[in-house]
Amino acid sequence: MKYKLPGNIKIQKTFNPSFLFDKCLSAKEYNLDSKDKLNTLKDIANSLFSDYKFGNVDVYTAYKNRMESVANGLKNQGYVVRTFMLKSVSGLCIGMGRDSAIENGITLERNLGIPIIPSSSIKGVIRSYVTLYGTDEEKSKINIYFGSDDDDNPKSGEVDFLNAYMISGHGSYKVDIINNHFQDYYSEGKAPNDWFSPNPVYFLRISEGKVFEFTILGRDEKIVSEVQNLIEKAFKEVGVGGKTSVGYGRMIKV
Repeated sequence: MKYKLPGNIKIQKTFNPSFLFDKCLSAKEYNLDSKDKLNTLKDIANSLFSDYKFGNVDVYTAYKNRMESVANGLKNQGYVVRTFMLKSVSGLCIGMGRDSAIENGITLERNLGIPIIPSSSIKGVIRSYVTLYGTDEEKSKINIYFGSDDDDNPKSGEVDFLNAYMISGHGSYKVDIINNHFQDYYSEGKAPNDWFSPNPVYFLRISEGKVFEFTILGRDEKIVSEVQNLIEKAFKEVGVGGKTSVGYGRMIKV
């Protein structure tokens, strides 16, 4: 597959999947024929996300070493740092709403191209989970965990979240499908009927069985432990990312 930028910009070679996906994919090549879309996405999944090496440097090892260095530096400053693993038991749709040449986006670490779950997404899932399903005690600690933007008494949360990153790149992404049976109903307001032709929409999602490393930190060990437990419960019960209502996004502790 060829990757092109507009104008006179030329790229001889790059190993960064994030750069290739965000800047070099051509919408013109991703045409309206569903079979071509499927083949294009398969090609993208196989070519962009199969090898995570910059020359002879393994990107995952380099990123892990950097994160460990950050964690050790924070520990030396008196922070309680918790690192733990969660594994996907269903496909993960992270960043589907991002702009993309192929209709549905994905989220990759900008500089190295590693699949990540952004810290803001982790924080959002936990806050929503506590609000909807938390115990009275957990709900009473929302402002302690996440902070408050109250004009009279603003404060930051007691726990900081780092991006969770996938620790293995092989077979990162799969092509999945949404099969819209009633396109004319949704787009033109016609009554839904059995004779409408299905309109398959293909998208990339992270494969099942992929392990992500999470890191959270704070000054109070008890509070950090409570938030870790909330992450493990929320990601198992309600999931993260898009399409959680139909079973995507579930993760369990490794």
